[in-house]
Amino acid sequence: MKNPILSAPVFEPINGIHTVFDAMQVLRKTCAAYDFRYFSVLALPNAIAGADLSISQIAMISSWPPELISEYDRLNLARNSPVLDQLRKQITPLLFEVDSINDDRPATESTEAKALFARFGLSMGVYFPVHDSQGVRHAVSLIGNREPLAVNELTTLAMFSTLLVGQLAQINSDGNTGKSVLSARETEVLQWTAEGKTSAEIARITGLSEHTVNHYATIATQKLGCSNRTQAVVSALRLGLFS
Repeated sequence: MKNPILSAPVFEPINGIHTVFDAMQVLRKTCAAYDFRYFSVLALPNAIAGADLSISQIAMISSWPPELISEYDRLNLARNSPVLDQLRKQITPLLFEVDSINDDRPATESTEAKALFARFGLSMGVYFPVHDSQGVRHAVSLIGNREPLAVNELTTLAMFSTLLVGQLAQINSDGNTGKSVLSARETEVLQWTAEGKTSAEIARITGLSEHTVNHYATIATQKLGCSNRTQAVVSALRLGLFS
């Protein structure tokens, strides 16, 4: 029997989420409908402030451009992130302006963070903290350069985030995430990547062309809702896709 909340028109797409790839598609449409540019779903560690972590490690799903993630992690901006630190402490939605919230960083880091987000035209965002049924803390994020959210938009997106994380938790517990999405070749390429092999080396091992190896890696990355190959490998490891 369908959950009556999920059957409401605004939340109906969540009914169709059976894989991480499905979740990515629903998030993409929701992001566009509310005039945001990018989305992400983070799995938050217990300790954040000053921790040695990266966005590519904690992002379960993300549409951030690979260049944004790469530069964010190169600058180690997660370490002193005021957003991630606040998410550790609160359960209500976190609305923020990029420049204002990055004022709380060390001086040089603040300048770098502001410049990075400005380069991608991002001026504001919102995070919705959510605990799944196992008590694991997540945050659903939307970021862009639109006007502040109205109260009804904030309320709807908060409920959407709660239902989305619940659906993702169900997918994980069912053990079918990724396995119903990735082909054998896509999984094989990611597995060799996890073992430190380059595209050229994987091509020699598998007998494929380097172009084909890169194609499989790109498709696998997209299917898992990731922004780069490294993130896809981390996601695949978490999902137990490698035998």
